[in-house]
Amino acid sequence: MKIIKVLFFFLVLMVSTTANAQLQSENLFVEVDVSATGDDIVRYGKITFNDKNQPKRKYFKKKVKKAMFLDSIARHLELLPIEKRNTLVYIHGMWAYKWSFLKGNLHKMQSDMWANDANPNGMVVTVIWHCSVKYFDNREMAQKSGIILSPLIRDIHEITAAASPTSKTSYILHSMGNRVFKAMWEGHLYEHMPYHAEHIAMAGADIKPNSFDEGEALENIGYLSDDVLVFKHNNDRTLGISKMLNDYDRLGLQGIPDLDKVSSAITEVDVSVITDNEDAAARFSNHRYFYMSPTVRKDLALFYQGVAKDKMPRRKELDHPRRYMLEMPENN
Repeated sequence: MKIIKVLFFFLVLMVSTTANAQLQSENLFVEVDVSATGDDIVRYGKITFNDKNQPKRKYFKKKVKKAMFLDSIARHLELLPIEKRNTLVYIHGMWAYKWSFLKGNLHKMQSDMWANDANPNGMVVTVIWHCSVKYFDNREMAQKSGIILSPLIRDIHEITAAASPTSKTSYILHSMGNRVFKAMWEGHLYEHMPYHAEHIAMAGADIKPNSFDEGEALENIGYLSDDVLVFKHNNDRTLGISKMLNDYDRLGLQGIPDLDKVSSAITEVDVSVITDNEDAAARFSNHRYFYMSPTVRKDLALFYQGVAKDKMPRRKELDHPRRYMLEMPENN
């Protein structure tokens, strides 16, 4: 028993950082590879950032199992100020598990969303899920990854809720990461469920537009969260390819056909006129705006800060009280 306590102590030291003026979020990760075997299926680790917000990934030793990973989250939350004891779960899209891509992604979000005093999420848990080359294989891998991680995610909700009376868990989901999320919660969304998500942002969602309809997997998303934000872009070229492959429209491309037929927790924001993506690939694809567009990053940051819908800058109400267009800043 003493050995286990010592291991816990050194694990906390390994993943803790000294408080600084910006109160940067702690960033742990869980990595799932459904094509692996044994202890390599699920691994854990920490992401650190230097003074230029460039990330570095470090795996924990293989003997660090689920219970110790959860314990490290709990202990980190205890070290944070009360108002920062909130956890943000980030699930990336297809092929973004490769560190060469993911590190740039994390750099942008750390710089503009996480490393500032207004960010309420003192803990970030990045979900890394492995893919293969083929699209339809990856749909299955996303599904299996979500099922494997579902118990862990529910445990993270419980640990965060226990950190303080006001502690919350939130999500940011991109592309096929929305399918991972759907698999995590399918069959677990019911009235008076013991889990709650403060905010859920779904960007470029590579799932069907009817995913919230009656009888579908996310029909009862309102039991999990009363603040679900769906971004859509009507010229998302990546989802345009996905639409052709699936022979079915995509949520992040078409949006929700009828907001009155889905949970009142859902708000849709159209980002089709946003043109400030910061690299050529993002400007062409119109798919990675959630971290490549300063305008969308700002909207997301305010969303997690709990700014009221009618107070959000640059949002213009469209044909429904829960449907908006995000407009470019005037100086752009």
